[in-house]
Amino acid sequence: MTTMLHRAPDATSFDDGLQLAGLDRIASSRAAGTDLAEGYTGFPIG
Repeated sequence: MTTMLHRAPDATSFDDGLQLAGLDRIASSRAAGTDLAEGYTGFPIG
């Protein structure tokens, strides 16, 4: 979660692109958002 939400001081433009792609996937996919939520909390949603 930390690497998804915070930019590393030594991040390259490639690293920035990967970070944005990951955030976009979570924001645009219900399945990806559910997977993140379940992994973060340890509880199934539904």
